[in-house]
Amino acid sequence: MKALVTGGTGFIGSYIVVELLEAGHEITILARNPSKVSTFTQDERIRFIKGDLSEHAILRDAVRGMDAVIHVALGWGDEAETMLLNDTLPSIILMEAAKNAGVQHFIYTSSTACHGEMRKLMGPDSKTRPTDFYGATKASTENFLIALSHQSEMRCNIIRPGYTFGNPVVPGASIYSDTRFKDIARNAARGLPIEVTQHDGTQFIWAGDLAKIYRSVLESDCNREIYQGLASVFTSWEDVARQAIELTGSSSEIRTINQGYDAEPNLWCVAKIQEHFGYAFNGEPKIPAHLQHFVDQLPTS
Repeated sequence: MKALVTGGTGFIGSYIVVELLEAGHEITILARNPSKVSTFTQDERIRFIKGDLSEHAILRDAVRGMDAVIHVALGWGDEAETMLLNDTLPSIILMEAAKNAGVQHFIYTSSTACHGEMRKLMGPDSKTRPTDFYGATKASTENFLIALSHQSEMRCNIIRPGYTFGNPVVPGASIYSDTRFKDIARNAARGLPIEVTQHDGTQFIWAGDLAKIYRSVLESDCNREIYQGLASVFTSWEDVARQAIELTGSSSEIRTINQGYDAEPNLWCVAKIQEHFGYAFNGEPKIPAHLQHFVDQLPTS
């Protein structure tokens, strides 16, 4: 299958590209900087289109001849208007272009941030109540895509990744921007105190497992489905800190800060990925290798 992956040189996008290549799909990456991941530029199986979401003509050209579009790229905005112009609008233009070009399947990367206010067992059908513009653009773009699916034959599906972690999938690839894993690993390696919020954590998903969801959705015949991209197992930041201490043989003290979190966590409902694809992920076994990645980056003296 010929698939366009927007943002294919980013963290999640690069994992998706590797997963789909291994499955035999033909991949085209739309990226601002095609040379960002040297391993990809040397791979003859990957075709590149240079461009970003602000270049609407390039978006319209990029979808031609594609069987599927996997939209991962994000256009950022600090204010409501700039988020609308930089992300929501280009995403709609890309969807419309895909429909008009005869693309068979459009997969949109949303986020659990679209849920906003935390509640018990939030699932695909839970009401979205975004608390920031990032969550708002994700929720609104989801709605535009579902509406578009009722006006065309193009199948449209949505994946909402939660906290996704992992090492670079290939040499030169990037990772996510959150620094908590890195800070915990480095403090443990240095024997420094590790501060975490009491009872805070989530259903961390390893990026390789998340990429499996994309592949399964792509190869399915589903339509108008929303999938929560998380593991089944809840892991607290205290658990991560304990793993870092064990990994490094550290004497670091774990200091918990009470921010009012309940001892019983708010969980995301991931029943649909198990019902449709048989997935029940557990990110915990991948955490030590991820912590080791940050420890290995420390200067030796």
